[in-house]
Amino acid sequence: MGVINPMLHHDEGAWSTERPETFEHHGRGKSIALWTAVVIVAAALGALVYYGYRVAKTQDLRITEIFGNQSAVNTLKQRADAAEGKLQGLAGDWQGMTQRITKVESTVAADARETRRYAENLTQRLHQQMTAEMDERTATLNAKIQQVESEQETQRAQVAQLEANLKQELATAREENGRNLSSVRQQEESNARDVGALSQRLDRQRIDFELTKGQTKELAPGIALQIRGTNVAHQRYSGALKLAQGGRTVWLRDQSADAPVHFIHKDGETPYELIVKDVTKKSVAGYLLTPVKPDAAAALDGQHTGVDGSNRE
Repeated sequence: MGVINPMLHHDEGAWSTERPETFEHHGRGKSIALWTAVVIVAAALGALVYYGYRVAKTQDLRITEIFGNQSAVNTLKQRADAAEGKLQGLAGDWQGMTQRITKVESTVAADARETRRYAENLTQRLHQQMTAEMDERTATLNAKIQQVESEQETQRAQVAQLEANLKQELATAREENGRNLSSVRQQEESNARDVGALSQRLDRQRIDFELTKGQTKELAPGIALQIRGTNVAHQRYSGALKLAQGGRTVWLRDQSADAPVHFIHKDGETPYELIVKDVTKKSVAGYLLTPVKPDAAAALDGQHTGVDGSNRE
């Protein structure tokens, strides 16, 4: 999370300035070359010794003559001194070469130690960075897990509260429904009694009629209907209801079909109801509902049946 992984993104400058591997290979190559030179010098010395031994062995008989001759002895001595000097020089070179080899080995060892320290430091830095990155990611993941657990705990508490509230509401609803049901049953019984009484009090007679425009017709005793105009397109009509009681007139102005017209013929009686069902260009058709008393129902039925073509509803 913002930490650069050095295994994937390394510093090119750091790698370009410190290359211990190059020093190690260079030191190894230099050491091999020196040891090769030492071996060559040792082989040359061995060949020289062998050659001297062969010469001394093949010319053993002439040694006495050589030592008998003073000039030869001096020459041999000079040659021996020269050979000894060369041997001493070779020994000095050998010692210097040994020192140089030792120095090269020390340099190589130092380079190797430096390389090892660099590798260890690099490994340690990589391990620290990777550990820090993993710790950061782990901390973020743990925070998210804790948040999810907290949300789940909150949701469980809310669900438990909702369940408790629902149970309480169900219990309250059952109690209320029981009370309402009891009240409804009581109301139904009361309504049944009221309907029975009302049905006895509102027993009605239906009187059908059909009138042409301009015609006046008595629909019931003391009630006459007059049609003055019709509107077929909008199913409307105009006219008047003439009531003999008190000489009153109920005007019907642009009245809509199927709209009941309520009126009272006599004081204290139940309202009458006039309903026009069909409006044509020349006539209207409908019915009149009149209240009927129980003791007069039979007489009214007999009076209007066959005269106006009416029947009870």
